[in-house]
Amino acid sequence: MKIIAINSSMRKGRTYELLTNIGKKLDYDFEIINLKDYKINYCLGCEVCIKKDYCVIKDDVEKLKEKLINADGIIISTPVYIENISGALKTFFDRNCKWVHRSELIGKPVLLVSTTAGSGLKEVLNYLESVVISWGMKPCGKIGRKIQEKKDVSSEELQLFIDNIEGKSKKEIIKLSRLIRFQVQKAMSTNLLDLDKHFWEKNGLIIKSYFYEENTKINPISKFISNQFGKFLSKKIRENAQKVKIQGGDKIG
Repeated sequence: MKIIAINSSMRKGRTYELLTNIGKKLDYDFEIINLKDYKINYCLGCEVCIKKDYCVIKDDVEKLKEKLINADGIIISTPVYIENISGALKTFFDRNCKWVHRSELIGKPVLLVSTTAGSGLKEVLNYLESVVISWGMKPCGKIGRKIQEKKDVSSEELQLFIDNIEGKSKKEIIKLSRLIRFQVQKAMSTNLLDLDKHFWEKNGLIIKSYFYEENTKINPISKFISNQFGKFLSKKIRENAQKVKIQGGDKIG
């Protein structure tokens, strides 16, 4: 088993210490990636990755992506900087915006870690969770520490992550909010870009109620509500696209 841990701090401080502590408790091949050691340029916002499936920027991002894709589990960590994640991690997230459309990490277990000298832990960990959920990953816990706390990570805090890596986890409850979010991504991806639609069809996502359904528990009523919402949204997107096409034609004529 291979675990990749992302350290987005600019130095090897408390965040790095926690990752090292976690690595000692995991009986797997464990690698810490320090983002500061890699060349990661700012996203240009050109959307070429989304529309043409490649990035125009030549740096180390593709190398890092391959490491994550080939990992059995991922840990994402950040110190809190002004109530938010580090700039290095945000840039890395921006450069992987394609994964909101066509994720290569679907169902992969992920553990989230953050440290702070004051406040912002809850908000930052929730934001990290929001990002990985949009990538279709499987959240397996959030660990937060204030830097003055010299408290190691406990085995209990790691158990859900370990269970998911080894395929021993209990059924995960997928709430309505996550089902709705999935349907929004599905509606956008299957009605606007052919690249997205092909990916969703190829991976069987187009007929699913969520990114992954194995070992999950979904309330039938929530499933019905989200599916109906998805159908409604898809219809509206198609109608709007048709209106834009017609209007564009009128202008040209």
